[in-house]
Amino acid sequence: MSYNKNRKKYLIVFITCVVAVGCYIFYRVKKQDFIDHGLKSLVAGKTNQLYKISYDSLWVNEVGGNLFIKNLLLKGDTARQLQLIKAHDTSAQKIILDINVPLLEVANFTTARALLSKQIECKLITISNAKVKCYLFPGLRKPGDEKQQQKELYKQILGNLKVIRVDSISLVNTEVTALDFYSKEVKFHTFNTSVALTDVAIDSTANQDTTRTLFCKEIAIKAQKVIVGDNNKSAEVSDASFDTRSKIVTLAKIEYDAVKNGGSFRSMVEGVSLQGITWAGPVENSKVIIEKASFQKGSLDLITGSGSGKKKVSKPAQPILTGWIKQFKLNTLQLNSLTFITRQTNSKDSPYIIKNNSFLIRNISLDSSSRPDESLIDKAGEIVLSNKVISVISRDKLYEYRLAGLKINSKTKNIFIKEARIIPRFNEADFTKKARVQIARFDVTFENVDCKGADIAKLVKGEFVVEKITTVNNSAKVFTDLSFPEDTSSEHGPQKIFPHQMLYDIGLKVRIKKFIAANSYIEYKEKNPRTDSSGRVRFSNTSFTINNIANYGVRNGEKTTAIFATTFLEKIPVTGNFTFFIDDWKKGKFSTSAAINKSFDATIFNQLTEPMSLVKIEKGFVNSLNFKMTADTSFAETNLALPYRDLKISFLKKNAGAYKNKALFSFLTNIVVRNNNKPGAGMRTTNVKANHKKYGAFFAYIWTSMLKGIRDISIIKP
Repeated sequence: MSYNKNRKKYLIVFITCVVAVGCYIFYRVKKQDFIDHGLKSLVAGKTNQLYKISYDSLWVNEVGGNLFIKNLLLKGDTARQLQLIKAHDTSAQKIILDINVPLLEVANFTTARALLSKQIECKLITISNAKVKCYLFPGLRKPGDEKQQQKELYKQILGNLKVIRVDSISLVNTEVTALDFYSKEVKFHTFNTSVALTDVAIDSTANQDTTRTLFCKEIAIKAQKVIVGDNNKSAEVSDASFDTRSKIVTLAKIEYDAVKNGGSFRSMVEGVSLQGITWAGPVENSKVIIEKASFQKGSLDLITGSGSGKKKVSKPAQPILTGWIKQFKLNTLQLNSLTFITRQTNSKDSPYIIKNNSFLIRNISLDSSSRPDESLIDKAGEIVLSNKVISVISRDKLYEYRLAGLKINSKTKNIFIKEARIIPRFNEADFTKKARVQIARFDVTFENVDCKGADIAKLVKGEFVVEKITTVNNSAKVFTDLSFPEDTSSEHGPQKIFPHQMLYDIGLKVRIKKFIAANSYIEYKEKNPRTDSSGRVRFSNTSFTINNIANYGVRNGEKTTAIFATTFLEKIPVTGNFTFFIDDWKKGKFSTSAAINKSFDATIFNQLTEPMSLVKIEKGFVNSLNFKMTADTSFAETNLALPYRDLKISFLKKNAGAYKNKALFSFLTNIVVRNNNKPGAGMRTTNVKANHKKYGAFFAYIWTSMLKGIRDISIIKP
């Protein structure tokens, strides 16, 4: 009895061992068959023959639950893809991948569960030194809505499996290249890229989880370098990183060279931080929202034409969003310091450099219709630009142009400049020596310049369109040294030196509806070589209003008008106006008038007449003055009414720095000078016609025309 019991016991043990061994052999055979054949067939079948998989070796450590694959190659069949596209098969993919993985490691992987329960679960997948090539098929559209397409993508990945779960996936030192399959143009190329995916879940419910991106709870990406574009490397990013937990992207540097692709600028930004990033929707048709983008510093190098006169045909701007991103929104953009450089192609002139610009832009919204032009201004809720000091040296090295305290706001349509200056880089004596010709030296300051109703969008494309400009506490000083030869640099007629002509030489389209200046000082100073002295024509406490300043889109009969009120030589109140015929600006046509309605002592003019013409007014009183002038760059007609009384003058000579009376000549002169021109029926007026000196300055033209009228009134004609 005891023997039978022991025998039965051994039989049960034996049967149990046989079953266990059989199951083990079955499992090993099935597993090996899956490894050798099933995996490859599964990949090919579930991708409609689009992919083939191969590897050198696959080893499973049952005890440790580890799996190792060496030289794994997942290769997309582009020939099969083209067949599917031609047949309008919906299984054709927008992207075909070639993936080469030298080593793939899976930790804590249970083979039995994968085979029996159709569940793949593991702790860690590590992919080292992978090279990924993405072939893009632009224009390929898949039917169905986005949600349905996303659901189908999960089904394709799962195949017959119920669930795929991985605690973390790590890609180390990966290189990714994406290119257009048809044109072979490289879209981007990443180097030394690391990717960490956390809590990866692919099952029937995970595709409904809106907290996941690319099947993951968290993603962290780092790339040493990313090149956008083909061999021209039009854009390059250095040291990029991103993780979905902090929603922050950091970039050490971004460089973009549009010149290599036929554009006209180069740009660079450093210290980039993108915060609060949301990527909604499927990968291939997504919406990106960024709360804040900040840049520490950057540069924009604008390259203009060589000035050969050939008109460059501009190409229509292409849409900005042409890839997977269909909508883009940026709530705040802050650029702390921007250097702006502009230069001409093939020019030896030094480039213009503007430093220390800062930008603040709010509520940028882009879609498929957005293009890189001035329309982007309207797509931004608010753009604020500020600059402490902008300084530019003129091409002839004679001037510095400076703006201080610049602020631009697109929302309020306002431009404010604390101070705008034209600064001569040399004193009066050295300036003319440098120029070597008789040229006007300008020293101009405008303060508290407030531009309202500014069209910022047009400013981006080189048009300065403003409703109203106000400014106070200004000064304009002009100096001319007549001891130098005239400036004959123009061989094609009169110099374009009148105000409405100079407006056409600034390289910017201008249209200002109204310009108002208050409390301004204007001075014209002229040095006479005969006296080696200078006289200063001065206008203080000047206010003027200018209407319709324009240098483009001018209609027939269009004018710029100005009215002014000033104090001449700190004592004499003067009012007047200017009219510039901007439809006839090439001829420089203008008119002006001035009036003095208060009597004054004529000897006040000695501070001008003695150094400028060696004439002294011994006595006399002026009752009033009415002056009118119509002129262009060739001819002037002047009308003057100047009532006065008890006038006596003398001529001078300069000896050892002092003025001395030429007694005999002064005596003879007073014989021919009318002492009185009293108001009434017999009061003399004059109508003077004169030719303009070809290279004469604008204010000198007016001043000398007035002096001719004074001479005609005061001198007795034979």
